[in-house]
Amino acid sequence: MWAEPVLLRQALANLVQNAIRYTPQGKVLVSVRARGSDWLVEVRDTGVGITVADQYRVFSPYYRGERADQMNDAGHGLGLAVVARCAEQMGATHGLVSQAGRGSCFWLRLQAHTAAATATVVPPDPVAFHRDETAMRSLQGRCLVLDDDRQVIKAWRAMLEAWGVTAAYATTTAEAHAQLDEGFEPDAIFCDQRLHTGESGFDVLRALLARCPAARGAMVSGEHNAPALQDAEDEGYLVLRKPVSPVELQAVLAQWLGQQKNQSKQPSALYQ
Repeated sequence: MWAEPVLLRQALANLVQNAIRYTPQGKVLVSVRARGSDWLVEVRDTGVGITVADQYRVFSPYYRGERADQMNDAGHGLGLAVVARCAEQMGATHGLVSQAGRGSCFWLRLQAHTAAATATVVPPDPVAFHRDETAMRSLQGRCLVLDDDRQVIKAWRAMLEAWGVTAAYATTTAEAHAQLDEGFEPDAIFCDQRLHTGESGFDVLRALLARCPAARGAMVSGEHNAPALQDAEDEGYLVLRKPVSPVELQAVLAQWLGQQKNQSKQPSALYQ
C-alpha cells in the first residue's frame, strides 16, 4: 500500500475517534485487507449507526446528525469532512455502510503497489510533502492570528500565504488590537489560549470578536483539559488542538471564507 503517512494517520485517527464516540457500548474494529489490486482499510463499530438520510451528508463540513445534538462531546462536524479531504489528497476512495441502531463501517480504499513497482518509486520528501500539504486549495479572505510563539506564527504565515489568504499576525493582545486600529478587517480570528502575559486567550478572542462582529473565531491550544477551553466549546466556539492539522484548518477556512464570500456579513461570531 502506498499512502502519505500523515494523511492516512489523520484519516484513521478521525474515523476511530468517531467510532468510539458513537459506540457507548460494544466494540470498534480496525482492519486492513488486500482487495484485488487495492488495500481496503475499514473502521467498524457496533454503535448507534446512521440513518439512510444522514449517510449522504455525514462527510460534509459541519454536518451533525440528530444524535450529535444529544451528546456533550459530539464535536463540530469536521471529523468526517477531514477524512474525505485526506482521501482526496491520497487519491483514495471512501465511503460507509451503516444501519441505524446496528453500527457502521467506514472504509478507505487505497491503491496497492507491487515490490517491483515500489522499487522505482522515490519515497516522499517530508519537506516536499509539507509544501504540497499547505498548497491544497486556493482561498480568499482575511485572517488575524494571535500567538506569542514566533515559530508558530512562522508556520501560520507559510500555510496562509500558500493558500492565498491575506493575514495579519500578532504576538500580543496590544498588537492584535493595533492591527484592527489600522483598519484590518478579518473574516476569521485564531487566538492561542496560553499567552505569556497571563491573559486568557478566550477572553482576548471574545474582545476581538466584539470589535469584529462579522468575523468567525476559534481558539488554538496544545492543552486538552483547560477550563477556559471547555467554556469556549460550551459556548459554541471551535477549539483547534496543536499541532493544527492543515487539512482540518483548510476545511474550516473553506467553510468560513466561502460563507463570507457568498453572503452578506451578519452580526454572528460563531457557528451555525
